Amino acid sequence: MKLEEGTKFQLLAPIVRGRKGEHVKVFQNAKRRGYVRVDGNLYDLSEEIKLEKNKKHNIEIIVDRFVRREGIEKRLADSIETVLELAEGLMIVDIIGGEEMQFSQSFSCPDCNISIDEVEPRSFSFNNPVGACPTCHGLGNKMEFDIELMIPDTKLSIAEGAIAVLGWQSCTDKKVIQERF
Repeated sequence: MKLEEGTKFQLLAPIVRGRKGEHVKVFQNAKRRGYVRVDGNLYDLSEEIKLEKNKKHNIEIIVDRFVRREGIEKRLADSIETVLELAEGLMIVDIIGGEEMQFSQSFSCPDCNISIDEVEPRSFSFNNPVGACPTCHGLGNKMEFDIELMIPDTKLSIAEGAIAVLGWQSCTDKKVIQERF
């Protein structure tokens, strides 16, 4: 519903994604739906669709078509439920004249299998370990050593004062060295 008023789009159920075969049973099961898109091409299921069985195919059932306007919410919700049921939690929104949007109900990417936990408020809380930045642990800064600041002159030895960090100045003081040994 966030699309611009008057935008045409269709809801697709991706039934087959990059699998080889003729997929005859998929077409038989989808026949009552009306249309199917195979590898980007639109087919009416009343015509015979013959696929190469050694080539990978993408088969998407067109569940419903819409023009974005007020009052389509109920039908849109019903169609989304149908798509998610048919495609096991996946949905493609094909915006006519625009880009496709993919959605997953399972908190995971269907292409690379990366998954996330269910999104909850604590996932965004900086002071909760679940939502904290893994780099700074929610503190907002990161402690790092800068070698150039610690050793500004690499030609000097430690005894000559090469290390310019607090606590190391005493290593050049002979009085301190004699007291320790």
